[in-house]
Amino acid sequence: MKTIATLLDERLVVLDADVETAEDCIRLMAGLFEKYGYVKPGYGDAVAEREKGFPTGLPGKGINLAIPHTNNALVNKPAVGVIIPRKPVEFAMMGQKDTKLSCEVVLPLVVQDSKRQVAMLKKMMKIIQDGDLLRRLRDSRDKAEILDALSVLNEE
Repeated sequence: MKTIATLLDERLVVLDADVETAEDCIRLMAGLFEKYGYVKPGYGDAVAEREKGFPTGLPGKGINLAIPHTNNALVNKPAVGVIIPRKPVEFAMMGQKDTKLSCEVVLPLVVQDSKRQVAMLKKMMKIIQDGDLLRRLRDSRDKAEILDALSVLNEE
């Protein structure tokens, strides 16, 4: 089992992000993932392309979020990024490309092991279903507080 320290990195938390589109979010985090060695070059292109066919916007409890990700071909090590946009960003809804959601929390996911990806997405469901946690993420201005709030990702 990976520990939360290996999945979360304060350098991958962007508060009050000046982003306007889903692609802006993807490019912002892909740049950080690449800068800090989590992914190989081309990762951002792969996520952006996947998002077109398999969108990742999700209606959370009171707050919409997105979990952009792609296959593990360009991954060096697993991570979860956090983008709290200055203004909500429109993502197409998972499973319903024509439905658009205004997302206030974006949690880009980098998973190295495809079996682990399913397990991680199940853990993400805890976040999606917890309105208080989503509000805490959206409203926080402290990276350490956000990392603490996401410790749910490390629970069995």
